[in-house]
Amino acid sequence: MRLKTLLIAGAVALSSQVNAQGWVDDSVTMGAGYANDVFYSLKNGAHPAVANSNWHLAFQMIPPGPGNVSILANHVQAGVKVYSLHMRAATNFTSLTPADTIGKTGAGFELFNADSNWNYGAFNRMNNPSDQFDYSWGLYNMSTHNVVGDSLYLVTVANLTGPQAYKVWVKQYVSNPADSVQWQVRIADFDGNNDTTIRIYRKPGFTDRLFAYFNLNTKTITDREPSRSAWDVLFTRYKEYIPGAPGVPYYSVMGVLSNVNVTVYEKKLATDDDTIGYAGYAYDDKLNEIGSDWKTFINPGPWTFADSTYYFVKTPNTNEYWQLHFTNFGGAADGKVVFKKRFLGSFTTNVAGINTPINTYKLVPNPANNDVSILIDTKDAVKNARLIVTDLTGRVVFNNVVSVNNGLNAFTVNTSNVASGTYMVTVTNGAWKATEKLIVQH
Repeated sequence: MRLKTLLIAGAVALSSQVNAQGWVDDSVTMGAGYANDVFYSLKNGAHPAVANSNWHLAFQMIPPGPGNVSILANHVQAGVKVYSLHMRAATNFTSLTPADTIGKTGAGFELFNADSNWNYGAFNRMNNPSDQFDYSWGLYNMSTHNVVGDSLYLVTVANLTGPQAYKVWVKQYVSNPADSVQWQVRIADFDGNNDTTIRIYRKPGFTDRLFAYFNLNTKTITDREPSRSAWDVLFTRYKEYIPGAPGVPYYSVMGVLSNVNVTVYEKKLATDDDTIGYAGYAYDDKLNEIGSDWKTFINPGPWTFADSTYYFVKTPNTNEYWQLHFTNFGGAADGKVVFKKRFLGSFTTNVAGINTPINTYKLVPNPANNDVSILIDTKDAVKNARLIVTDLTGRVVFNNVVSVNNGLNAFTVNTSNVASGTYMVTVTNGAWKATEKLIVQH
């Protein structure tokens, strides 16, 4: 589920594009066999490399909101495979037998992380697209504002002595109160030994992290990222979806993934000086917009690069535009990536009412037919808010008082008798407001 950043008011003011500076050469080294990940800031350079084979599952830690309940698997460096057993965990967790896995594992059944969105980890890939409250591993509860799970998963890890199998039940994601946001996960060896329930809290250690990392073998939680505001792209290995590939179309690649809210425009057939109009490019928020295809290897090598492909990166961490061009790659021998970059210009975001209690605000489905759900994540409870729907002339279609709780909230508006057209959906308490455009189609 794609999140929209909430801007209460204001506009983006672009600096003059004559600020572009000269190219700067740089590189990162992941080590032999791509043993490490490297988090990189275009402005400040690389953070220290971190080992990428000492974790198996990663639990999303960005502020709670619609869709922010992703669970990743370390498919490549730790050989993690995830399978849904299509069984209720509450009644089958302790009684699971090998017979229960027949016809549910192996090629064609493995669940993979999405390669284009941080919000779709392997545990999120079986959601019902028509149900905005379905996150695959669990369902959003409108009363408690938590996501509650009852799905039983089989997870295998490639250890030196052979695959180690675990059964995993993601019991719930608790979204409130703010000081107690947490994951609750029950894990045991497949044979039932070492049965334990872990709790991974957002506070105090992960409030500014994208994910918290968990090792199934050691039952340890690791903080291996820099602050979300301190990096723009990640040099790593992951499974990339290749349409039309034979068998399971997910292949292990080394590539560059973007941080949340970092957007990228890939420009082909460009030159070093081709920057006119960069601020107006159609920047994409796909995390693999840079990805892995900036390099090509045809046996026996060497690696080749598209001399006329450049990446324009817009990063809200520093409110800057950068240009990126790859020039060399060492492959698995040393995992060294050589590139050049240059600063193009700054942008400033003037946001009024920055103290709004709302983190995220989303309308689903949009366009709507019979009804629309307004999904809100708030920092604090708001007891006297008002939900207003107007058409583009300002005519009020719906106006009602709502009580917004701390954490995830959902309100439903019936649109079956509303004429097709464009409307504005606003939540406000007078001191602040959040507005989103709604399309009604019958």
